[in-house]
Amino acid sequence: MIASMQRSLFPPQAAVWGLLLANGFLIALMLALAKAATSQGMPAVTYAFWQTLIAGSVLLVFSQKRRSLLERRLSCYFLISGLTGIAVPNVIGFYLVTKLGAGFTGIMYALPPIFTFLIATGMGLEKRSWIKLAGLSIAVIACAWIVLQRHSEISSPNLLWFAMGLIIPAMLSIGNVYRSVAWPDAVKPMVLAAGTLLASAMTLGLFAGLAGTPIFPVGTGSYLLGIVILQGLLTALTYLCAFELQRRSNPVFYSQLGAVAAMFGLLIGVIWFNERYSVGIWLGALVVILGLRISNRTKPTSPET
Repeated sequence: MIASMQRSLFPPQAAVWGLLLANGFLIALMLALAKAATSQGMPAVTYAFWQTLIAGSVLLVFSQKRRSLLERRLSCYFLISGLTGIAVPNVIGFYLVTKLGAGFTGIMYALPPIFTFLIATGMGLEKRSWIKLAGLSIAVIACAWIVLQRHSEISSPNLLWFAMGLIIPAMLSIGNVYRSVAWPDAVKPMVLAAGTLLASAMTLGLFAGLAGTPIFPVGTGSYLLGIVILQGLLTALTYLCAFELQRRSNPVFYSQLGAVAAMFGLLIGVIWFNERYSVGIWLGALVVILGLRISNRTKPTSPET
């Protein structure tokens, strides 16, 4: 009876939504920490390198099957997953957060659902649904409105920053679909998260070396060191939850993670960094939530128990 009560109180779908909300908050918090560090002069590539290296190492320590990381069949998965889902989006995001603010940068993470939906339906991974398409379209249009509003609020904005921001959802959409399609059999989410993070750290370290960016910046004090360590620990938790969420859901539902992160990002930007947003931006945020609500009127996923 107790087991049945637990199942009724915590159904699989509730667990999936819980992971979605927790994951979104953690991503928004990661962007806020990145702004605090990069605004002190730490290069975005350096910050992303240590973030992924620490997080991957922590998950590796707690992984039970570490040897599976060396399997040849997983090498390609780790590399593509690390580049599309972590390395490229995070470096761009950490750079833009000091230029456009935590709230705006978080909005870039809200755009993948519509692109993921189109890719997934084109590949036959998702059933065509006009309701879902309409809801996701409303959410994306609202995000575009927020971008335009934020653009008008920034004095002397650089259009290149906004163009760079669009690379974030493009990479995340590709990564969302790839991880679901290429998900390795009989491999735990913690192992996949550890391998993906470490592969990302390797590529970021290589890029930093080629670009002449220092891995050990001069003048890194205890404040910055503390932020980097905290970011690494939070990143480990974030991607462990993210891979568990992807295991339980489908690419389109998972892609809505960015929209949740964007909403938390606006709140953190106001509370932590004293960022100010117009009424139009807040109305756009509400419309994003409405669009996601509409898109989920149909059953979004069939979670595993």
